[in-house]
Amino acid sequence: MVSNFQGGGKMKRNLFNFKRMRGVALCFAAVALFAALVPAAPVVAAGISANPTYGNFDTTFSIQANGFQRNEIVDTWVGIPNLSAVNTGTLRANDAGSVAWTFKPKPSQGGGEYIAVAKGRVSGQVSVKFNVVAPPQEPKPNPNPTAKPVTIAPVSERTVQFSGKGYQAGELVNTWYQAPNGAVTGYRNFTADAWGNLAFNFTMEPNQMYGGWQLVGRGTRSGQTNYITFSFFGTVSDVRASNPITKPAPYYDFWQGGFKPGEQVSVWLGLPNGANQALGIVTATSGGNVYYRVNILPGWQNGGYIVVAYGWNSHVTKWQRFSYFDGHVERLYP
Repeated sequence: MVSNFQGGGKMKRNLFNFKRMRGVALCFAAVALFAALVPAAPVVAAGISANPTYGNFDTTFSIQANGFQRNEIVDTWVGIPNLSAVNTGTLRANDAGSVAWTFKPKPSQGGGEYIAVAKGRVSGQVSVKFNVVAPPQEPKPNPNPTAKPVTIAPVSERTVQFSGKGYQAGELVNTWYQAPNGAVTGYRNFTADAWGNLAFNFTMEPNQMYGGWQLVGRGTRSGQTNYITFSFFGTVSDVRASNPITKPAPYYDFWQGGFKPGEQVSVWLGLPNGANQALGIVTATSGGNVYYRVNILPGWQNGGYIVVAYGWNSHVTKWQRFSYFDGHVERLYP
């Protein structure tokens, strides 16, 4: 009886020990499985340096970065001041987890702040800034300098004159104006004269907005755009033109009397080479006077001209002479 009881106790103890060992084994297996499922934390790139930190286009900058994994592939580049980048190669980290390379800037890349970047494909990215000092350069002359606006006189207290040159001969010019609040309003279309000039008056209404105004004229063929600016506070002031007429189109004004009031009068022009050119037909005033403006065109000959007027009813003939030389007009007297 006693021996049977003791044998049963051993069996129970052995069963307990087996269960305890199996539980410990299961715990170790779970820990091993968890460790296998959780990836190892990557090494983070530690730092980067550039030597020297200041230089010029003759300087070779040495760049070193560390903190990468052994044999890790590292992409490198340098950002330059114009916001583009120069590829400086793909490197492999050494046993210490470091990479190194050199960079020499080119004058075409300009002076300013550069940034060297090393990006490990596992460990991440580090960067460092360095500066390249460009030598002073003499400013190059601007082949098309922008002229400063020129002050011109107002026509009257509320009237300014638009003055612009550089249009094509006879081209249509669209005009508009901008009020002090920024509102833009289309104005009239004008035609440039034979010399590419345009001038017209612009009158402000008494109740118009106070402040700075702008009047613009743009050629429909040439694209030439001129403007004037002025201030208006009940009267106009500080009138400025971006490209004012500096050489007005030449002309000659013909005035003669002695015709019958209201009669038709033919006007023609005698040229320096002896040829004649019809100018037009005008009507004599109530006082028997005739006025005609001869607009001189580009390419006209230098020399003496004669303007002749003939009354159809009175049969009166009147004439005047003038000379034209290189843009200058002068009346000649018999």
